[in-house]
Amino acid sequence: MRTLCFPLLVAVALAGCGAAATTPTTTTPTPSAAIDPEAVREFQAGTREMEHDSRAAARRARDHFEAALTVDPTLWEAHYQIGVLDRRAGDLQAAATSFEAARASAPEAAEVLVALAEVRHQLGDRSAAADLLRAYVGAHPDELAPRLSLATILREARDYDGSLEQAREVLIRQPSNARALAEVGRVYRAREQYDVAELVIRKALDLGDTAELRNDLGLVQLGRGDTQAAFEEFDRAIALDATYAPAHLNQGSVLLHAGDYAGAAAHYQAVVDADSDNLDARVALGIALRGQGHIPEARRAYQAVLDAQPTHAQALYDMGVLLAEFADDRPHAREMFQRYLEVAPSGAPQRETAQHYVTDIGAEMGPSAPTGSGT
Repeated sequence: MRTLCFPLLVAVALAGCGAAATTPTTTTPTPSAAIDPEAVREFQAGTREMEHDSRAAARRARDHFEAALTVDPTLWEAHYQIGVLDRRAGDLQAAATSFEAARASAPEAAEVLVALAEVRHQLGDRSAAADLLRAYVGAHPDELAPRLSLATILREARDYDGSLEQAREVLIRQPSNARALAEVGRVYRAREQYDVAELVIRKALDLGDTAELRNDLGLVQLGRGDTQAAFEEFDRAIALDATYAPAHLNQGSVLLHAGDYAGAAAHYQAVVDADSDNLDARVALGIALRGQGHIPEARRAYQAVLDAQPTHAQALYDMGVLLAEFADDRPHAREMFQRYLEVAPSGAPQRETAQHYVTDIGAEMGPSAPTGSGT
């Protein structure tokens, strides 16, 4: 048997905030008084169910919204809320379909347009998302929420000048807008201009101390290489809001890279306990469990992710590493790496290592081993 000497890469992404990819729209619109009273009653029952954080409540909410649409198919608010439910559950394509249905009935509703653009962005169609928002902002220059979403999408597309332009337009209209200040700070952090980023984020903090802004400041400190200061800011974010997932994920990442696997696992578990559908947190939890030597538990964590989303690239990769190096199940590991190569982006840094695993394990298995399609 040949021994692989490739490094076991651990990819735990730091969690930002305010990003279109991670901040689902949660505005609850109110139906017009002209709508059929029965449809309104069903809609209101659905919104009450959405206040409860459970899958059963989400199913009941969906039933109420669908009942409302049976009474009045043009009730865009119900389409919108079904889209919110789908987005929370991770079914982005279904969410996009519902938001499109809402937009067909209410083309001028800002919350629908923002939600649709954010989902399009999450699905990878960044230009379509930006075009939707640009068109709306052009027709409604004083609408701030679409401008802020456009600023975020442009930043994530690395159009930093465009993002700053949109955030500054918001600040011209509302100088005390903390979200716009934070977005400006994120642009400067992305440009690695950490002093300016910190100055702007602290101005936003002067308007209100929030977990989101403390998390931003922690990311600035981390970018500088000041791990201790970053740790303290993430800790402050968690103290302000113990349910704020990005701060837990970032604190977990800091601890993971410091070798404190138990401490990291506690933060990832806190996210999973609050949101069992957070697949990235489950993958990170698996890495922390593996670091502690809890191999069966780590395998179950990865498998739970793959059961929910069979194409989750990071779960496939980490499951492959676990099976190849810790569970002595190299043929199954090879299958995981082949599946990873089929779904991972072409520029993913782990592709080369995964391909080495496929090739070397295939050599161990002999010439009859299937080659897979991940080259």
